[in-house]
Amino acid sequence: MHMAYAGKTLFAASAVDALLTLSSKGQLVIPARLRQLLGLLPGDRLELTLETDGLRLRPQASATQASAQELIGCAGYQGPVVPLEQLDPALYATQLLP
Repeated sequence: MHMAYAGKTLFAASAVDALLTLSSKGQLVIPARLRQLLGLLPGDRLELTLETDGLRLRPQASATQASAQELIGCAGYQGPVVPLEQLDPALYATQLLP
């Protein structure tokens, strides 16, 4: 069985990759080998979805998947709005390419 995650193809030896035990606080520990394989780091947020045949746990969409609208202003530019037509780098070229 193989599956894709974050642009990588992952191979699983069986349908069950880990058996987890729910703690008295309601916590689960994802084994280190799976965290490393998936690139999960401390503080990463995971989405838990209830499905007809069980639960689905997956990493929350990261900032790299944010829409362009959400990124407006993230660079901290404080100057005037620049029209798209003026963003053409050819307008500012100072030398010809060979």
